[in-house]
Amino acid sequence: MFVRADLPGAISAAIERCERPALVFDRARIELNLRAIAAAARTHGVTALFAAKSFPNAEVRALAGEILGGFDAASAGEIADLPTARVLSIFDPTGRAPVPNSGRVIVGCETPDHVRAVPAHAEIAIRISASITGRDPAVGAVLDGSGHRRSRFGVESSAVPSMIAATGGRPFGIHVHHGPVTATTAERFAATACAALDACDRSPSFVNLGGAWHGIPDLAGALAELRAVVPGEIEIIIEPGRRITEEAGFACGRVVLARDVGERPLRVIDLSRICHLRWSQVELVGAAPHAGEGRSALVAGPTCYEEDAIGEWVLPPDRLAVGDRVVLRHVSGYAVAWNTSFGGTPAADVVIA
Repeated sequence: MFVRADLPGAISAAIERCERPALVFDRARIELNLRAIAAAARTHGVTALFAAKSFPNAEVRALAGEILGGFDAASAGEIADLPTARVLSIFDPTGRAPVPNSGRVIVGCETPDHVRAVPAHAEIAIRISASITGRDPAVGAVLDGSGHRRSRFGVESSAVPSMIAATGGRPFGIHVHHGPVTATTAERFAATACAALDACDRSPSFVNLGGAWHGIPDLAGALAELRAVVPGEIEIIIEPGRRITEEAGFACGRVVLARDVGERPLRVIDLSRICHLRWSQVELVGAAPHAGEGRSALVAGPTCYEEDAIGEWVLPPDRLAVGDRVVLRHVSGYAVAWNTSFGGTPAADVVIA
């Protein structure tokens, strides 16, 4: 498997300057993606927030804060690192994140006690399980002998009325965040939104459908479909994360070992799947070999961990010798969040070009 060999000019120049393994992001493309999301959301009356955990970088977060409506945060530490925002949606699984006193603040809740504890100046968001439609796979407790699994976050539809009762008549919204299976059409989001609204015995003021929008080819069209099934008086909120770095994220490193494993070439590089490229479905940047000349090679990371494999590509005979530079595309901002050292392999540099 090979993909195109072209690179944005700013990325090529930045990679040439890199002396160590690096995650390199195209700032201009990130801004373009943010503006496209903002335009699609604005057209259909949707509030778009940036999922702060998807790219923990001050420059990118500042850019997102300027262009989108605000942020989604998941912990006290994350809140402390964010710039001032028009809207801040907080869902902390520990329930301990502080609630700022300024701006519009939304607090996600999973118990009646948590609902009652939300300060009067903040908005309540009742977190409903993403498994509410019965078809969204998620990691969590096995419900019964069938092996069906549900999300560990949010309440079941039967518990929603008691959560609404705990608001004491205050306005509230609902929040549903999809699991790890990527949606490719709006239908999944629409079905979830309708199921969550049906569970309410009083109309919410908003429905927050969280993230997982990176697999939707036409975001504007998807939001139009969603707006058509959610009553106009109910605000729609989304929290895109990975979509921000579409075609913007790259990684560079070098080959440190070349050998064969049986009949298959192996190339070990100084970029690691487990350390540097998590939550990224990367592709090798390069030119395809001439017909009949290539060999399928496994490209792996440098750690002493069996699953530190990055990909398998058909290489020309002279491609990826020891010392050669390796460039990968489709690196997610989440790679920055996970970027770490392991077994003596250092974290990668992070470059915004």
